[in-house]
Amino acid sequence: MSQNSYPSEIPLADRQLEAADILANIRALRPSLQARGGEIEELRRIPEDVLEAVRQTGAFRMMMPRAWGGPEMNPMQLNEALEELAVGNAAVAWCVMIQIDSGQYSGLLDPKVARRIFPRLDATTSNVIRAAGRAQKVEGGYLVNGRWPFASGCQHAEWFAGGCHVFEADGSGPVTGEDGRPLHRMVIAKRDEFIIHDTWHTTGLRGTGSNDIEAKDLFVPADHMFGFDAQSHAGALYQWPAILVAKMPGVVLGIARSAIELVTLYMRSKKMKSEYVALAVADAQTQYASSRAYVYSTLETLWARLQAGQQPTEQERIAIYLARANAFQSARQAVQILFDAFGGPAVYSKKTPLERHLRDLTTACQHTFGQRRAQLAAGEMMLGTLEEPVLFL
Repeated sequence: MSQNSYPSEIPLADRQLEAADILANIRALRPSLQARGGEIEELRRIPEDVLEAVRQTGAFRMMMPRAWGGPEMNPMQLNEALEELAVGNAAVAWCVMIQIDSGQYSGLLDPKVARRIFPRLDATTSNVIRAAGRAQKVEGGYLVNGRWPFASGCQHAEWFAGGCHVFEADGSGPVTGEDGRPLHRMVIAKRDEFIIHDTWHTTGLRGTGSNDIEAKDLFVPADHMFGFDAQSHAGALYQWPAILVAKMPGVVLGIARSAIELVTLYMRSKKMKSEYVALAVADAQTQYASSRAYVYSTLETLWARLQAGQQPTEQERIAIYLARANAFQSARQAVQILFDAFGGPAVYSKKTPLERHLRDLTTACQHTFGQRRAQLAAGEMMLGTLEEPVLFL
């Protein structure tokens, strides 16, 4: 059914949306997101009305499969949409980037279970992939205990999925995979079955509400556990598990672009001439544009490979990994350059969001996939000296 065939009174998110529709809706929302930036940061979570406005754009359904009526957006489209969201507000973009993983997870669960968990295209899942939990086999499922930090958007998400190591029912030890290592699996349960600890007092990205979330003797049915190797969706988007983190650069690129636009518009409006600021803007734009081009070139190569029914080569995986980490580091450098050039006024949070952009990127760059050590792992792989497997490399 086409979008135009729906009655006009049906809410936007109930209509069939394509990538272009969602991108246009996000761009239209940008001014209101920018206006709420200070409030979002002070609240340390996304306000309910902002969440609803984002939901109406269709952003939360971006990774849902076409077979379900979703847009099934490719990696380039995902990054473009997340960049536009981040120009509006970094915390909102970060939460969306995490919570659209519902689309990927919907194909890793049994199809009937997936439709029960995700009855709507806009269902959201806070998740932490790192195995910070312990899932012990019991009759009918698993008894889960664990505490996961950095659970972005956990206060408003409908579900939480957490990484666990699986343990035998008799407590004799962990279940091991074919490689002899403890078996890593994800468990998913209603978010309100977990305990949320108010830990998110941070340098930046304060509005993401990325608190610790804990399970204490939580029973999870066996069909609510999944790995990353049994995808049921047929589309190319679902054929490589690391697609989950291939969308991350869009957020940091959007923060950098927002800072560049902010300084540019300010200088133009004041009709101010400063060779120092002009050089800073030029340098920042170069950092942003070159890192963005690196991201998109690697993603386009990846997408062609996946559409051909193939997996990316080792060289292609390295390039994607490096481009992602470089985007984080380059975005922070770009905003630091602008912050320094802007001078004293940059420190006033009530006058300009520039200092918030810098703090947001400082926090973002502490993510496992944004740190310099991420580039180190790729370099070791290039040299053949990587001893331990790295997640999604």
